[in-house]
Amino acid sequence: MEMPSKSFRVAAERIVRQESASPTDVLSLLGSPTEPWRAIASEIDEWDARLGALRVIGEYDALAVVASKPVWLTHAHNVSEGVALEDAVVKAGEEALRQDMAVQLRVPVALADGRLSTEIMVVPLGHIQGVEGVLLALRTGRGFNAADAARAAALSTVLALEVTRAAVAMQDTRTRQQALGLFELARVGLAELDLAERLPLMVEVLAKSFRHDVAQVWMLRGGASLRLRAAHPHEALVLEIARPRDHAPFARALDGDVFRLTGPSLRSWIRRTTHELIIAPLRSSERISGLLALGRWSEGYSGEDVELAARCADFLAPIVSADPLVRSSHAADPREDVPFDEAEGSLTGS
Repeated sequence: MEMPSKSFRVAAERIVRQESASPTDVLSLLGSPTEPWRAIASEIDEWDARLGALRVIGEYDALAVVASKPVWLTHAHNVSEGVALEDAVVKAGEEALRQDMAVQLRVPVALADGRLSTEIMVVPLGHIQGVEGVLLALRTGRGFNAADAARAAALSTVLALEVTRAAVAMQDTRTRQQALGLFELARVGLAELDLAERLPLMVEVLAKSFRHDVAQVWMLRGGASLRLRAAHPHEALVLEIARPRDHAPFARALDGDVFRLTGPSLRSWIRRTTHELIIAPLRSSERISGLLALGRWSEGYSGEDVELAARCADFLAPIVSADPLVRSSHAADPREDVPFDEAEGSLTGS
């Protein structure tokens, strides 16, 4: 009598022979499709590959992530226009974060593969401290159920960790850029050049290394007024000499404050398109010799930016104070404006 184990083995061998003789197209249906090799050349490519893999796991037609903390970022996979998606779900995202649960809505969104998504599920990013944002899952022609919401919640934790990693990488890059900028500022500041030559170069370094659209150095004159000595960009301003009593931000900075201004009104000493300003005094151990004004046209400033601006001003202050013309202007009678003004010449900058 033939043993059962032998019968099973014979049956298995027969099945293997039958599958081996099957057409190639049938075998391809039984296996997983082969993904083409892709090159990763940027962070956008990384996020596209990451979201693409998670989209397959979640059985979605498209996937996106929008985060506001600890860094602002928006990335999507198979979405034709990410900004349109972001605008479409802004209210749903706020509701999902407030209720801490998935929210579904019907909004038509064009996909990159030519289809039109009609169903969107908005899920808060996983409970990772310091992370705020939402996962956006999209489907075409079919909705979501409770199992989909549970799966999306698990995927949102993975994305929350990736947002944290992206924030750390961005901070590392920024710290490296700031270190290089401070090194270049020190190199130019300590060069054997006259202050009139070094100041415009240092203003250029400040603007380009620390992402400022506007950088200005104002220096006190003998009569307690301020004169613009270097500026980026160098443009025809209505005002190049200012009296602190006529400009509250100048007066506040000369009192020793470092502060930020948002949405400044139309001022004669700054470009009207400037969205936000940081003003810091040039304060040495002996006195305040002027002030540093930095601005951005659209992007805002953080508390870290204010602290860095103060450090830059503290670095500039002794260089400016050591200049003989600056020392002579402070030694002059406070009512005398002429000596410092005539000796310095014209405005410098780019």
